[in-house]
Amino acid sequence: MWSSVVGALLGKVAPKVADYYIAKQEKKFELKLKKIDVAIAREEAKQKRISESEARDDGWERAQIANSGWKDEYVLIILSIPLVLSFIPWTVAYVQMGFAALAQTPEWYRWLILLIFTAIYGIRVWRRKIT
Repeated sequence: MWSSVVGALLGKVAPKVADYYIAKQEKKFELKLKKIDVAIAREEAKQKRISESEARDDGWERAQIANSGWKDEYVLIILSIPLVLSFIPWTVAYVQMGFAALAQTPEWYRWLILLIFTAIYGIRVWRRKIT
Protein backbone atom coordinates (compact mmCIF):
# COMPACT_ATOMS: atom_id res chain seq x y z
CA MET A 1 0.00 0.00 0.00
CA TRP A 2 2.78 2.43 0.88
CA SER A 3 4.45 1.70 -2.38
CA SER A 4 1.34 2.58 -4.32
CA VAL A 5 0.91 5.85 -2.37
CA VAL A 6 4.59 6.76 -2.77
CA GLY A 7 4.48 5.72 -6.42
CA ALA A 8 1.41 7.89 -7.02
CA LEU A 9 3.01 10.90 -5.28
CA LEU A 10 6.27 10.48 -7.13
CA GLY A 11 4.44 10.00 -10.37
CA LYS A 12 2.74 13.39 -9.97
CA VAL A 13 5.36 15.42 -8.05
CA ALA A 14 8.60 14.26 -9.68
CA PRO A 15 7.78 15.58 -13.19
CA LYS A 16 6.82 18.96 -11.73
CA VAL A 17 10.04 19.17 -9.72
CA ALA A 18 12.05 18.14 -12.76
CA ASP A 19 10.24 20.75 -14.91
CA TYR A 20 11.01 23.43 -12.26
CA TYR A 21 14.74 22.67 -12.29
CA ILE A 22 14.83 22.50 -16.06
CA ALA A 23 13.12 25.92 -16.29
CA LYS A 24 15.54 27.30 -13.70
CA GLN A 25 18.54 26.08 -15.72
CA GLU A 26 17.09 27.56 -18.91
CA LYS A 27 16.66 30.96 -17.18
CA LYS A 28 20.27 30.86 -15.97
CA PHE A 29 21.41 30.02 -19.49
CA GLU A 30 19.36 32.88 -20.97
CA LEU A 31 20.81 35.29 -18.38
CA LYS A 32 24.34 34.24 -19.31
CA LEU A 33 23.53 34.73 -23.00
CA LYS A 34 22.18 38.22 -22.28
CA LYS A 35 25.36 39.13 -20.37
CA ILE A 36 27.47 37.91 -23.29
CA ASP A 37 25.32 39.92 -25.73
CA VAL A 38 25.79 43.06 -23.60
CA ALA A 39 29.56 42.53 -23.51
CA ILE A 40 29.64 42.06 -27.28
CA ALA A 41 27.54 45.20 -27.82
CA ARG A 42 29.88 47.22 -25.58
CA GLU A 43 32.95 45.99 -27.43
CA GLU A 44 31.35 46.73 -30.81
CA ALA A 45 30.45 50.26 -29.64
CA LYS A 46 34.01 50.77 -28.40
CA GLN A 47 35.47 49.61 -31.71
CA LYS A 48 33.04 51.86 -33.59
CA ARG A 49 34.12 54.90 -31.52
CA ILE A 50 37.77 54.09 -32.16
CA SER A 51 37.16 53.69 -35.87
CA GLU A 52 35.21 56.95 -36.09
CA SER A 53 37.92 58.78 -34.16
CA GLU A 54 40.61 57.47 -36.50
CA ALA A 55 38.49 58.47 -39.50
CA ARG A 56 38.14 62.02 -38.12
CA ASP A 57 41.90 62.19 -37.49
CA ASP A 58 42.60 60.94 -41.00
CA GLY A 59 40.20 63.49 -42.48
CA TRP A 60 41.81 66.29 -40.48
CA GLU A 61 45.30 65.26 -41.54
CA ARG A 62 44.27 65.03 -45.19
CA ALA A 63 42.69 68.49 -45.01
CA GLN A 64 45.87 69.87 -43.47
CA ILE A 65 47.95 68.38 -46.29
CA ALA A 66 45.58 69.70 -48.95
CA ASN A 67 45.43 73.20 -47.44
CA SER A 68 49.04 73.54 -46.34
CA GLY A 69 49.97 76.07 -49.02
CA TRP A 70 53.38 77.72 -48.68
CA LYS A 71 53.78 77.53 -44.89
CA ASP A 72 55.28 74.03 -44.91
CA GLU A 73 57.86 75.00 -47.48
CA TYR A 74 58.67 78.20 -45.58
CA VAL A 75 59.21 76.34 -42.30
CA LEU A 76 61.31 73.69 -44.04
CA ILE A 77 63.52 76.37 -45.62
CA ILE A 78 63.95 78.18 -42.30
CA LEU A 79 64.87 74.92 -40.55
CA SER A 80 67.28 73.96 -43.34
CA ILE A 81 69.30 77.20 -43.28
CA PRO A 82 71.44 76.27 -40.24
CA LEU A 83 71.95 72.79 -41.65
CA VAL A 84 73.25 74.10 -44.97
CA LEU A 85 75.34 76.86 -43.38
CA SER A 86 77.01 74.30 -41.09
CA PHE A 87 78.74 72.85 -44.17
CA ILE A 88 80.11 76.19 -45.39
CA PRO A 89 83.31 76.82 -43.38
CA TRP A 90 83.13 80.61 -43.19
CA THR A 91 79.46 80.53 -41.96
CA VAL A 92 79.87 77.94 -39.17
CA ALA A 93 80.65 80.64 -36.60
CA TYR A 94 77.40 82.44 -37.45
CA VAL A 95 75.41 79.23 -36.99
CA GLN A 96 77.05 78.62 -33.61
CA MET A 97 76.41 82.19 -32.48
CA GLY A 98 72.80 81.90 -33.60
CA PHE A 99 72.20 78.75 -31.57
CA ALA A 100 73.98 80.29 -28.60
CA ALA A 101 71.64 83.27 -28.86
CA LEU A 102 68.61 80.93 -29.05
CA ALA A 103 69.82 79.15 -25.93
CA GLN A 104 69.55 82.47 -24.09
CA THR A 105 65.86 82.95 -24.97
CA PRO A 106 63.19 82.16 -22.34
CA GLU A 107 62.12 78.55 -22.12
CA TRP A 108 58.49 79.44 -22.88
CA TYR A 109 59.60 80.96 -26.18
CA ARG A 110 61.43 77.78 -27.21
CA TRP A 111 58.37 75.70 -26.30
CA LEU A 112 56.18 78.07 -28.31
CA ILE A 113 58.39 77.64 -31.38
CA LEU A 114 58.32 73.85 -30.94
CA LEU A 115 54.53 73.84 -30.67
CA ILE A 116 54.16 76.03 -33.75
CA PHE A 117 56.33 73.72 -35.83
CA THR A 118 54.51 70.61 -34.65
CA ALA A 119 51.14 72.26 -35.36
CA ILE A 120 52.23 73.30 -38.84
CA TYR A 121 53.29 69.78 -39.73
CA GLY A 122 50.21 68.26 -38.11
CA ILE A 123 52.13 66.22 -35.59
CA ARG A 124 49.62 65.45 -32.89
CA VAL A 125 51.47 63.34 -30.40
CA TRP A 126 48.89 63.96 -27.70
CA ARG A 127 46.22 62.15 -29.81
CA ARG A 128 48.26 59.01 -30.31
CA LYS A 129 48.12 56.10 -27.92
CA ILE A 130 51.27 54.18 -27.37
CA THR A 131 50.44 50.50 -27.45
